[in-house]
Amino acid sequence: MRIAMLGNFPLDPERVPGGVEAVIRNLAVAMAPLNGIELHLVVCSNEVPRLTTKDYAGFAIHYLPAQRRLGTLSEHIVDRRNIVRLLRRLKPDIVHAHGSEGYVAAAQDARYPYVVTVHGIRSREAKLLGGLLGWARRRATVNLERKVLARTQHVFVIADYVGKTIAPFTSAQQYPIANPVADRYFHLPTRDQDHTILSVAAIQPRKGHLHLVEAMAAVRKRIPAARLKLIGKVHTPEYARQVTDRIRELGLIDCVEMVGFVTDAELQSAFTDCSVFTLCSFEESSPVSIAEAMALGKPVVATAVGGIPDLVIPGQTGHLVEFGDVEAIAAALGSVLEDAGARARMGAAARERAERDFKPSAAAEKTVAVYRKILNTTGGIA
Repeated sequence: MRIAMLGNFPLDPERVPGGVEAVIRNLAVAMAPLNGIELHLVVCSNEVPRLTTKDYAGFAIHYLPAQRRLGTLSEHIVDRRNIVRLLRRLKPDIVHAHGSEGYVAAAQDARYPYVVTVHGIRSREAKLLGGLLGWARRRATVNLERKVLARTQHVFVIADYVGKTIAPFTSAQQYPIANPVADRYFHLPTRDQDHTILSVAAIQPRKGHLHLVEAMAAVRKRIPAARLKLIGKVHTPEYARQVTDRIRELGLIDCVEMVGFVTDAELQSAFTDCSVFTLCSFEESSPVSIAEAMALGKPVVATAVGGIPDLVIPGQTGHLVEFGDVEAIAAALGSVLEDAGARARMGAAARERAERDFKPSAAAEKTVAVYRKILNTTGGIA
């Protein structure tokens, strides 16, 4: 079976900048060795001037030069044409598009059997875009998302929240498969070091870093040894400056570290060493960073938004708080840091859930089974 997977992916597969890219890599690495599978990953990238192909972990990655202007506003028309042209050369049996915008539209344009993984509800994520351009981008995002969902017949849903949210806009058959975590996370040693709080998220308003920094000021008064490490690529420079300024204003320079974009090895080390993981987002579907923390047996404090309540069970694997509730964030983090026994119990429960639901081999096998089902119904190769 020849599979063409479409989605965002870095030029260096060992430096993954976000959750969607991590999920694509984890799934592809687990899928490529399966018997009878020939896997191609197709990516639109700003880092290449022309089509560039490389082999990685048993599959081929094809990087196409990305459309540089008016992507969302033009419904990614240039990217879609380039992807379709490449797909007609590859002649896949099935196309697997990740997202709910341009890559899905390209899969539909190409007219091969296809399935979609919806990673985020883009119309909700875009609510924080401001200004006239932000309004135009929000409108274009909603229109394209609704358009492609209406045409989609098969969709993987990574959380119950995603399935329920898209249901009014699509009649597609839904296949629930949780985001896979890289296999190595299940084998790493784990420590509980120095009352360290870890947050892994791109630096942008949607991720709520300012609220977390505000909460850290209260945590530090309660637990002087507490430290906060922020890991994530800067998506919004102005917001990153606001976060840095607030750290300085609150006198937290000695205990809050903004690390930025890191290698996989550095990320794994940070996960291994932390006492608790936190995510204070405005909107999420099923954050792979939370699943990674759970695989390492870490309790989680997170906002009760989107699909996060599907992952974090209050009092069992962590605590849930309302978005923007600085006092609640501080109280939850403080209670976890002060109680080593609770950390151990929550961490063990989190690890048990991860072992059951987030193994990449299981996700790969379920995914390929759905491919075969779709091909059987469409008369393709099964």
